[in-house]
Amino acid sequence: MKRALLALVLLWLCGCGVVGGGVDVTVTNPTSYEREHESVEIEWAELAGRGITADRVIVEDEQRNQIPSQVIFDKKGVAQKLLFQSSVGASAQSHYKIRRRRADSYESKVYGRYVPERMDDYAWENNLTAYRIYGPRLSDPKTQGVDVWVKNTQKLIINEWFARNDYHHNYGEGMDCYKVGNTLGGGALAVVEDSKLLLSGNYLRQACVANGPLRTEAEFVYAPVSVGNREVVIKRRIWLDANSRFTFQEYELSGFEGEIEVAAGMVMHDVKNISQDENWIALTEPASDSGDAKRDGDIMLGVILQGAQKQSRFETRVSPNQQVQHALILRKAKAGEKILMLNGSAWSHASVAGGAEWAMQVKQAADRLNNPLQVELK
Repeated sequence: MKRALLALVLLWLCGCGVVGGGVDVTVTNPTSYEREHESVEIEWAELAGRGITADRVIVEDEQRNQIPSQVIFDKKGVAQKLLFQSSVGASAQSHYKIRRRRADSYESKVYGRYVPERMDDYAWENNLTAYRIYGPRLSDPKTQGVDVWVKNTQKLIINEWFARNDYHHNYGEGMDCYKVGNTLGGGALAVVEDSKLLLSGNYLRQACVANGPLRTEAEFVYAPVSVGNREVVIKRRIWLDANSRFTFQEYELSGFEGEIEVAAGMVMHDVKNISQDENWIALTEPASDSGDAKRDGDIMLGVILQGAQKQSRFETRVSPNQQVQHALILRKAKAGEKILMLNGSAWSHASVAGGAEWAMQVKQAADRLNNPLQVELK
């Protein structure tokens, strides 16, 4: 009887992850430079049958310290992925263990939300950057372009800045000093026809699908864009992870047959310097929506496009008397294809010194996209 009771207790302890058990994870860095605080995703199907459940799962590092993790769910509430962040030396490995245990409460480093009090904006941020796009109630601008908010604090500021309703003034933590207008702003994707950008306008519908502690994610639907005699529908999904300056943007286009041309890019204001390679562009320019650009510093921007085929510059008319130039990366896209791009930003008043350093960060982000961390479960 005592042996049977002991066996039941041990079984319960193991099931709770208190002793033994767990899933060993090896993360390998295939690149010749260090990868710090980079997100690792494990498909939930790989954890099925291993005693792990969405409400009882933790990740431990090599010192058996619990580290922040996040379960990503679909719209029906079904677990899809387990997310945590790994730091791995150049051409090295790091080791983790996933256990069945109720997780601690983690401080969130990301946040995003619909902002009905400010004309249907949708804003998102992490501990390094902040962005927003515009909704259906706003009459001007009409664009899918991204607005960039610069900050020099790691705290989350969206709610505080919107509540203050004076975010064009720097109270010591940053500000909105970036001009979007009817452009792609700080990085977005658009359909191209005859070397012209066809802006989608502001989003029609939005839905926040994940909100921390490591990832904030949202989905958007846009009104159809007329491309010749075709009405192209655009769906957009964005996600931003903690400790990264780059938002992932995934687009899916429908309503046509064959292929159409698309471009990922950003508007060029008074550009100081620009660097580029096959699938990325990085630029530095003074604060473009500021009464004192010297005081408000330089804003650095970057875009990366997976599957890029060429680069170009397009002039876009933003008003009857004004045209602006975009820096663009182009490719062909099929209906239903997932098109992935990244947009990133930095500020000269917040830890990124200038254009050369920023170009290296964009280049490495593009390289990481092509050479993801390798994950093995045992």
